[in-house]
Formats: sequence, C-alpha cells, structure tokens
Amino acid sequence: MLTLIVFIPLVAVLILLFVNKEDTGTIKSVSVGAAGLSLLISLALLVRFDSMEPGMQFTETFAWVPIFNINYQMGVDGISLWLLVLTAFISFIAVCFSLDRKEGFRNFMALLLALEAGTLGVFVALDLILFYVFWELMLVPTYFLIGIWGEGRRIYATTKFVLYTLVGSLLMLVGIIWLSLIHFEATHELTFDIQTLVHMNIDPGTQLWLFLFFFTAFAIKVPIFPLHSWLPHAYVSSPIPVLLILTGAMSKAGAYGIIRFCIPLFPDAVEQFGLVIAFGAAAGIVYGAWIAIAQRDLKALVAYSSISHLGFIALGVFALNGEGIEGSVLQMVNHGIIASALFIIVGILEKKMGTRNLNDFRGLGKVMPVLYGMFMLITLAALGLPGLNGFVGEFLILMGVWTSQLLADLSTIYVLMGGLAIVFASIYMLYMFQGAMQEKNDQIPETLTDINRGEFSLLLPACILVIIIGLYPKPIIDRISPSVESVLTIEKTLNLHTGEDKGGHH
Repeated sequence: MLTLIVFIPLVAVLILLFVNKEDTGTIKSVSVGAAGLSLLISLALLVRFDSMEPGMQFTETFAWVPIFNINYQMGVDGISLWLLVLTAFISFIAVCFSLDRKEGFRNFMALLLALEAGTLGVFVALDLILFYVFWELMLVPTYFLIGIWGEGRRIYATTKFVLYTLVGSLLMLVGIIWLSLIHFEATHELTFDIQTLVHMNIDPGTQLWLFLFFFTAFAIKVPIFPLHSWLPHAYVSSPIPVLLILTGAMSKAGAYGIIRFCIPLFPDAVEQFGLVIAFGAAAGIVYGAWIAIAQRDLKALVAYSSISHLGFIALGVFALNGEGIEGSVLQMVNHGIIASALFIIVGILEKKMGTRNLNDFRGLGKVMPVLYGMFMLITLAALGLPGLNGFVGEFLILMGVWTSQLLADLSTIYVLMGGLAIVFASIYMLYMFQGAMQEKNDQIPETLTDINRGEFSLLLPACILVIIIGLYPKPIIDRISPSVESVLTIEKTLNLHTGEDKGGHH
C-alpha cells in the first residue's frame, strides 16, 4: 500500500510526459486521478492502522543494492502516519487549485506530482539511503517550480533555497555513511536500516558530530532560527499550489527527521545541544510573529507567521517528553491545514482583486460573505482560539516545555516567549482579517463576486478539520502516543547504557 501511495504520482508523471501539452482535459484527469488515488489509499491506511501498536506497520522490504545491503524498505508508525495522510491531502488540494493554470500546464502538473511523491517518500522510508533519495527528490521539482513559474525575485529565492538545502543534504549524506561505517566496525555488517541503527550505542564525542550533520539538514528544512532566511524569499516567490506543499508538508520533513533520527540515534548530543536549539526555536517563534505584524503583502505575512508556528513545533520536539513531541506532531498536522487554507485564501483574493497588498483591500466581507465566514474561522484557528485545532497543539507543546527536564533551567522563559508569540499572532491575524474583510470601502469593484463552488470545496475540508480536531483530537493523539513513547524509550535506554559505560570507565 505504501508503494502505491508514493509511486502513483510518479507513474502519473511518466504518463504526463507522453500526453500532448495541449490536451488539458487528459492532463487534468491524470493529475487529479493520481493525487486523489494516493489520498484515498492513505485514508484506507489510516482506517486499518492499529493504534495500540507502537512499531512500524504496513512494512515492505526487498533488496535494492544487495552488495551494500541497501534495501527498499518502507513502513509507518503513529508519527509518520498523520504526516503521510496530511501530505496526500494537501497535494490533492494543490493539484485541484492548479487546474486553471495556463502557462506550461502539463510540465507544472508533472513537477507538482513529483514533489508530492518525494515528500510522501520521506515519511515512509526506513532505509537511510532510500530516505536520502526521497529527500533530494523533494528539492529538484521545487527548484524548477519556483524558478520557472515563480514571481518577483524567483531566481534569487530559488538559488538561496537550493544552496541552503544542498549544504544540509551533503552534510546528512556524510553522516549517513559515517553512521553505517560505525555499525560495520562494531558488527562487521553493513546496514542502512533505521530500525537497526537506532539501537546502536555511539561514542558521545562521535555523536556530537553526527548530530550536527543530521540536525543541520533538518533545521534548514523546518527552518529553525537562524537558518530561516531562505523561507520568506521562497514562500513569496512560489506559486500558491507549490506553496501549499512547501509549507503544508515539506516543512514538516525537518521536524520529522529530528524525531525519527536525532533523538533516538544521538541522545547525548540532544541533551547537550537541546537547551540552545530550543532557544533558537523560541526566538524564531517571537521573531516570525513580530515581523509578520509589519507585513503588507498577505503572502509575506503568512510566510513569516509560518516561521513562528514552525518554531513552536521545533520547541515541542526539544522538550523531549511525551506532551511536547505529541503536541509537535499534532501541530504539524494543524499547521499544515491552517497555513494551506490561508494561502488558498490569499490566492483567491489575489485572483479576484489583482493584488495582495493589504492596503488595497477593505470591506470585502460585504460582497463575499461565504469567504468572510471561512476566513474568520481559519483566522481564529491560526491565533489559537480554544475549541479550534491551533489551540490543542500549542497547549500540549507549552505543557511539554513547562514540565521538560531538559529545558528545566529556561522552561519559564520559553513558555513566556511562546505566550508572547500567541499574543502577536492575535495581532497580525486579526489585522489581516479585519483589513481585508471589514471596515467601510466605497471602491469595491462592481464585478467582484463571492467564491465559486470550486473554491468553496477547496476550503471546506480545512474548515471542517479545524473544528473536529479542535473539539476532539483524541483519535489523532491516541495513534501518535505509542510511537512517541517508543522513540523516547530508545533515547532513555541508550542514555542509560552510555551512562553505565561512562561509570564503568571510572
């Protein structure tokens, strides 16, 4: 099933290469069909998933490069399950949002589906080399999608994004090879199997270097402050459909990598660097929110708000306890839903008004009552109103930080910084909503109409999920918890063994 979810979009890419670029009907059918089929299979996976099982499920394994013991190995647990479903859902929305595109339509859709496949693969790969292949596959289509179909300083934005990502990727590749060689020296068996490697004891000094190699790649992708500077340029230059996948799914790959690799593999290094990294995450929360307040371009405003919300996710991960990591995984899902809906709204407003500048809007709610209601709901979710999904994840993260042993020395400060960012979020989100939808405006174009049925259907799932998750997050948390506890158990066990080894030397 996992192979189908990942490779259906790639098969669609191959099919699109042989379709006449003028045959828009076939291009639309293939693209929507592939993205929709991946989503349906991922939902079937969700239904069949055993919430009591902490380990990997639906595993698939066969030899890929036998001479180096590199395997095609896939599986999902409670952490990756929701990110897989989220990616398939957002990709389907992105494909549907792209159907009215004219310029280079076939190539755009093919690259969008390739981006979906790469992102899906990252969340299910259980072999480090396979993970790296999918990690790089995310980069290639993004480069062309922003570079060709982007806007503004798209070449600068693309170059900066690629350079940052490539540096991180190369460091991670060095780390992957080094890690497998350490295992080979200890066991005389070469393996890239993640589930085998996480049970390995690594010298604390070596851990620090390996951690830095892996963490740099993941921190850039999140991004964690101060490695965030590529994000505003890339987000503002990206076409909206690309941006949906970029912010809704791809940004989560970094946080997922930290949970999947850094915490169980390098527990000593996490303990040593955790307090400093958490400070960077907390600083990013406040910084992103503060800069968002000053933005007039709606796309830039949502982009900077994403830096703030992604900082929350990173902070929860380095709380290094159940509440913090569960809250982070839940908030990955929540942020994906909320940010994607906000960018769709920005895209709709730009299409109807011909501008994204907040100064050119006002009073649109009078002629767009349906969009007004949906925009208000998403806005309230983004600023963390109790009863909506944004609140649940942030509350769990702050609880995790408050009770964290790793962050105990500065936990009060981090919680206050998080609280301050929530106040800032209320300012910039209400500022955006009220500036666009409310106030009096006598210059609204007579041709302006409310959202059509297609635009309504793109926003409706997000509005429903915002309410359902906000009121009843238990089904999501129940599936996340066993896997998070499993990761933390491995981390604590390795720390204990390392401590015993150190004690033995004394």
